[in-house]
Amino acid sequence: MKEMKRNGMKVFGNALKVTLGAGAALGSTYLLCRIKDKQESETSLSRLEKMLEELLGSGADNTSAKDTRK
Repeated sequence: MKEMKRNGMKVFGNALKVTLGAGAALGSTYLLCRIKDKQESETSLSRLEKMLEELLGSGADNTSAKDTRK
């Protein structure tokens, strides 16, 4: 009886280890994916900001050029 209980605990322990390992792997993969998505979002936002600054800068150049012609 004790041997069956001991074997059952070994099986349960191994199953628990496998489950925890799989959960850790899935959790870390999820976190890395979220970090990557956030970095991609920040990159595209910074590109948009640069484009907007360039447009605003070229617009300011055009208005100052028109002012000097008067």
